[in-house]
Amino acid sequence: MIKIIPKEDFEIAHRLRDYCFTPYSGERRKDFSYWLENSITLGAYEEGSLAGLIMSLPLNMTINTVSYKMGGVGFVSTYPEYRNRGIMKQLIMELLVKMREKGEIVSVLAPYSVSFYRYFGWELFVDRINYTIPTAQFPNFGKEMDDVHRFSFEYNDKKEFQAVQAFHNKEALKRTGMVQREAAWWNRIERREADSFFGVYHKEGEIKGYVRYSLKGLTFMVNDFVASNVQAEQALWRFISSHSASVNEIKGSAIVNDYLGFDFNDPQFKKELVQHEMVRIVDVKPFLEKYQWAELTAPLHLKIADKFAPWNAGVYRIETDGTVKEIMEENQPNDLLHLDITTFSSAMLGYLNISMIERYALSDLSDKIKLEWEKALPQMSALFYEHF
Repeated sequence: MIKIIPKEDFEIAHRLRDYCFTPYSGERRKDFSYWLENSITLGAYEEGSLAGLIMSLPLNMTINTVSYKMGGVGFVSTYPEYRNRGIMKQLIMELLVKMREKGEIVSVLAPYSVSFYRYFGWELFVDRINYTIPTAQFPNFGKEMDDVHRFSFEYNDKKEFQAVQAFHNKEALKRTGMVQREAAWWNRIERREADSFFGVYHKEGEIKGYVRYSLKGLTFMVNDFVASNVQAEQALWRFISSHSASVNEIKGSAIVNDYLGFDFNDPQFKKELVQHEMVRIVDVKPFLEKYQWAELTAPLHLKIADKFAPWNAGVYRIETDGTVKEIMEENQPNDLLHLDITTFSSAMLGYLNISMIERYALSDLSDKIKLEWEKALPQMSALFYEHF
């Protein structure tokens, strides 16, 4: 039986999570308790015992300047004696239903197996690099008297922290994949990364960028790096490099298309490609209705295949004014874009260009259709900072 886990079973849910992952204690345990109560938390019960669970955390995500309600899927757990019985399939299918009911149009997760989640409709959408910069290659952008304010979660400057939160949310609306962090999410970050420091760059009295970081022995760990322009980026790197007397390396993560290090004096430091995040469009029609197209010069016709969210399967007509209509299959034009939900989800977040879309399309595309979709799809690269 699949159902929302009741409050009286939260302790049992803790045990299942701890069995399948590293056991939580202290603040992390409190954090998990909070999200058990404030998320879509589904359990699979076998003969009255909790056998598996899955959770969708209520978040949001910007896609081309528009904020979408997003479900962050995490804590996917099953006891080993109940595996290979289809329990997780049942949980995922019911979770999609519940997310749709809650208006969570988009979903993101960090996969333990890309192929497993791809089968259920999620697809990769971010190419990220983990970087390590040794002392000899710390960026050098000259000497400036930058106005940088520093504080930490432990010694918090509440007024400055509120300003950082507002700045982060404003910048999030500019970048596909960024989450506008509400107070509950900042509380989660503090519970899980209580040793965080902040370096906040000001110009003419306004915040222009911030870095959230931690000092792990001789390593400067960059957790967030958000800047509104190149000058702010360089000021933050000057602040980071000023720690060269106490650390011997900088570690962090960035997206490939941000060309990290391009303007460094020595850009040939270690970079490792990682693909940690997958996206799925949970509800196609409202997603399309909110989507900000680049240029619609003619109506577009789209056919979606989705065997795990059957409400998405169908044919859609997108008018030049952006309105969306579902049309009967017998009335569909011969010339349309036919995609499964995985390819569609990745393409709409800018990860696939028209050549890749054509490669994975379920029917041939004419040159006319390719050109229309190429003009319609905005050019963007997603980034994603959050961890579930």
